[in-house]
Amino acid sequence: MAVTFILPKKMRIDKLVKYVINPEKTAELKYVASVLCDTKTAAREWLATKDRYGKRDGVQAYHLIQSFPIGELSPELAHEIGRRFIAEFLDGYEVVMGTHTDKDHVHNHIIFNSVNKINGMKYTATMTDYYKGIRAVSDSLCKEYGLSVIYETSGKAMSYIEHLLQKSGAYTNRELFEINLNECLHDAYDLGNFYALMQQKGYKIRHDSKYPTFVPPGAKYGFRAKQEGISLTEEQIEEIIMNGMLVGAPDVVIRRREFVPYKAHGKQHGFMALVTSWMYVLGIIRSGKETNYRVSTKDVLRFEQYKRDEEFLRKYGIDNESQLDDREKAINAEIERLTKSRIIWNSQKKRRKKLYDALSDSAYYSEAAQLYAEGVTGVEEEYRKYLAAEELLDGIDREELFREQSEVYKRIAEVNRQLRELRSELTIIRNVRRDIPHIAEELREPEEQTHDRYERTNNRELY
Repeated sequence: MAVTFILPKKMRIDKLVKYVINPEKTAELKYVASVLCDTKTAAREWLATKDRYGKRDGVQAYHLIQSFPIGELSPELAHEIGRRFIAEFLDGYEVVMGTHTDKDHVHNHIIFNSVNKINGMKYTATMTDYYKGIRAVSDSLCKEYGLSVIYETSGKAMSYIEHLLQKSGAYTNRELFEINLNECLHDAYDLGNFYALMQQKGYKIRHDSKYPTFVPPGAKYGFRAKQEGISLTEEQIEEIIMNGMLVGAPDVVIRRREFVPYKAHGKQHGFMALVTSWMYVLGIIRSGKETNYRVSTKDVLRFEQYKRDEEFLRKYGIDNESQLDDREKAINAEIERLTKSRIIWNSQKKRRKKLYDALSDSAYYSEAAQLYAEGVTGVEEEYRKYLAAEELLDGIDREELFREQSEVYKRIAEVNRQLRELRSELTIIRNVRRDIPHIAEELREPEEQTHDRYERTNNRELY
């Protein structure tokens, strides 16, 4: 059996080629092959093909992985099967292949130009193409060479894709998640709609924390949406949806901040005066200049926290303990109101969960149902799930149900966002109460030292 998996790639072609033909993985280039291009100049040749047909944008290449069970065949046979697969399935495409032997299981990495060199057609990966093309050719070759072939899983129900991901232990489904993530970010019109679309891709969504998590079908653990390796909050995901940016995209547009004219804050009092003065002192120390203040390293490292304290006090015009108490009471009252609102929305979500899940399953398994109707094997379990979803949705307005689902998810996400902001403010209030006495003491000390020096100077002049 060969487990196959295909991924679209938008990364630089030369880096992709370098990974595939890595000498340490291919027995010092013994198991490397190419078609219609040279491995040393593949990147330039592929780009020249794209330019010839005016198709340089979008997906640059496709990365197909063909993985075999431990001990079922030799690297030589795996390489031969890979070459034959290329000949039968990738006619006219520029291809580079490397058979990797650095793991216990032998596996082929096949990358090909997204644009056909002969006819200029751009390849598009679909579920139908996977089952009727990639998997059909791979399975046919495996049977010809006397290798095992999977037709339907036994025991616990599992789709072919889930089986693929589980058995090809060297690979994760992170890249597949990013493909689905980008599609949903592109298609969604708001955050709630985005969650509904991701659920239709088969993901279970945990969106009750600062960083939403998406659990793929059949997996125990999920992934966070990331940009440049940094986890995205719901607010950042929403911003990406509004601005049309994709996760992992090479070009990121940074919006210029709107110009705000300078406005003097006037004379400050109480808490604001203390914190602002302390920020000024820490700013001098951070710049490396000398000062009369003896400040601990801990205080300098907490500069950003003091900055957040100052912003909070300025935002609500808080100068004393009484005003701080009033703000704390208002926050707790708002948290209580939002918590009740969240209970109501979560109750509606729970009450309609079966219908929401059926709506997602119907969309997720629709292509599998079409393949089953055409006589393709290996999708029996998916077809059964599709039928169960269709039965549950019989007589229901699906467009209205989808709008309702999107709205519920949007409301829950918005309430969670507000709760996080309010709880963050409670943390700042605790910090202010802890820091104000400390800041007052630190600022008072140099004044006392200056007064002592003044007294000693005056005393010497008297004598």
